Amino acid sequence: MITSNKTIFIICFLIPVISFGNDFNDDIISADLPVVLTPTRLRQSLSDAPASVTILTADMLRNFGVSSIVEALRLVPGFTINQVFGSDYRVGYHGGNLSVPRRMNLQIDGVSFYRPGFARVDWTQLPIAIEDIHRIEVTRGPNSATYGENSMMAIVNIISKHPRDTQGGSIAVSGGSLHTGEVIAGFSGSIAESTAYRVTFKHHEDSGYEFSSTKGLGRDDNRTDFVSFRSISELNNNQTLEFTGGILLQKQEVELVNGFQNSFPDASTKDYYLNVKWQKALSDHHDIQVQLHGTNHATKQTWNSCAPTAMFLPEMLTLYRANPGYANTILAGKIPSGGTPEDNALARVVFTAIGKIGRTRAAAPTCLDTDQNFTERRYNFEFQDTYIFSPKLRVVAGFGGHSDSANSETYLNGQVNNKGWQAFTNVEYKPIEQLSFNVGGFFEDSTLADHAVSPRFALNGHVTPNHTVRFVISKAARTPDIFEQRVDWAYHTTNWNPPLNATTTGVFYQTAQAPGNLKNEQILSREIGYLGNYPSIGLRLDAKIFDDKLDNLISEKLQVSDFHPTNNSSAHERGGEFQFTYQPNSRWSAHLAYGYLDIDTENPSERSIYARHSGSLGISYTTPTYWRLGFVAYSQGGNHQGQSFYGREDFILGKEFKIAKGSRASLTFIARHLDNRSSTYDVGGNQIRESRFNNSMQYHLNAAVTF
Repeated sequence: MITSNKTIFIICFLIPVISFGNDFNDDIISADLPVVLTPTRLRQSLSDAPASVTILTADMLRNFGVSSIVEALRLVPGFTINQVFGSDYRVGYHGGNLSVPRRMNLQIDGVSFYRPGFARVDWTQLPIAIEDIHRIEVTRGPNSATYGENSMMAIVNIISKHPRDTQGGSIAVSGGSLHTGEVIAGFSGSIAESTAYRVTFKHHEDSGYEFSSTKGLGRDDNRTDFVSFRSISELNNNQTLEFTGGILLQKQEVELVNGFQNSFPDASTKDYYLNVKWQKALSDHHDIQVQLHGTNHATKQTWNSCAPTAMFLPEMLTLYRANPGYANTILAGKIPSGGTPEDNALARVVFTAIGKIGRTRAAAPTCLDTDQNFTERRYNFEFQDTYIFSPKLRVVAGFGGHSDSANSETYLNGQVNNKGWQAFTNVEYKPIEQLSFNVGGFFEDSTLADHAVSPRFALNGHVTPNHTVRFVISKAARTPDIFEQRVDWAYHTTNWNPPLNATTTGVFYQTAQAPGNLKNEQILSREIGYLGNYPSIGLRLDAKIFDDKLDNLISEKLQVSDFHPTNNSSAHERGGEFQFTYQPNSRWSAHLAYGYLDIDTENPSERSIYARHSGSLGISYTTPTYWRLGFVAYSQGGNHQGQSFYGREDFILGKEFKIAKGSRASLTFIARHLDNRSSTYDVGGNQIRESRFNNSMQYHLNAAVTF
């Protein structure tokens, strides 16, 4: 039941609202300062945004030889990226837990690809090609005030090119070291004059690392195929209807799940998504938007294991649920002690069951099939109203609801649902030319956890039109996911060989159940920033210092043998970041980013994806004859919680050709040097694992044609 205070808060959210239309473009509001949409859902000059924002344009991605979303984020200050296996990237902003980085959101054209059931972003399962990206906006800091609980630390917003801007066809083929191969084909067209569309197909494969310490094989090949579709229809002068959708298929080699496996636990994934967005301009200063989207993610992972038969006795399962230590002691061939009388009675039952089949049979392996299959779904509805009261006051507000589900016999013993609703608002107020205020917040409630309120207040002082000082204070939250709150984890096994007592099915003795009492993770963030624009020399500088306090953190590694999540961790993060963007003319461009981070925490896992120093430097030059030269260097400090340092230098050489009227071709060669061929990481319990490339040099060649 909603209290009176909540009611007042919600009413304030739902006051009818206001702003310019939300169709994104690159209009310049203030000379040489771009417009951003991500921080507040309002189109704002970068100088008015209540956050530090990194903008990665299509030109920057091409000039710096970026071929994937996750690699693009190496250009963003404060990001830490660990490639654990070939298709398994762990990405964090301002540190975090390597086992599952959960505190950052990612959207593509308004659709969130943050998984609702298992709280993560699968970075190699994003159905968008680099060639289709118009720009990437990264809000570096809490943005739950705009997008809710999954945007606790940062949000990555990918905005694709408008189909009208890519009319015609394109084909790109690339290959290189590590058996990397990729084909991207796209076509854009029009239906009558009102509808523009684009269809893109992509095939990618690579062999990942050449060595992994899990089994010493480096078995982590990846093959991904997807087709995506986007259409935008101008229904009349003031209405648009947009459809986006896609299907993604992926096969991943997996080297190890447990020590008993008798076959490789390879995984296959099928993803589907569809988004419908309708916008209507009610007047020059008022528009509304309705958005519906659904996503379906399914992973199948099956394998054969051979483990001691005693591990599948029903009596052992009962004992483990009562006292795991007793069960493990018996399986180690010892006599347990120190438990309750009930534990001792259950132990005697286990010894009796072992006696019936004989100690030899109990120790002998039984081979069987098992799985880690799961499905996640989300259906989301959102209404948004934006309005401009005057040049001084703009507001955006809205509400929505979602229905999430996760289904897995292994992890959840069936299906678990989570339903919720949310309301949000952001207000931009400029009382005088030298000041702008941004005030906003997000309220959300669900069946899975307590309600969360995420407010933000920001003051931007425009010292001059080209120099802005920014003060931001915000609170944000992350709601525990279905996996954390509702796990009922048990490995159901089939096809026993040999059968046991004429039985060929059963349950592995280790199981886990979630306590179900987790609270929302929280952050209180304070930031002071500076934005400097120097149009006479083509330079833009963004710098900030921050002080973040994180509480109620869920930092434990969650596994079937040790599933005990708590809110007992906290962290205090302080540091600074800056980024330079330099483009004196259309031929030269440069980008420099650096982040410094200090984490004070008693839980070492919160440093397991952490770099005190990280940064990147990119320089690109295009000659009058369309030769393109580029150099990019990346650095990420290591030696924290078993994490190795990362350093890389890319050398890019490209050439564009005009092959016919309206058609062009390009060739790009990239030589990549790795300062450290090895990637190490902590899997818990001070166990350090390693993945490694054999060579420090890697090569990549891309050929593309547009027509």
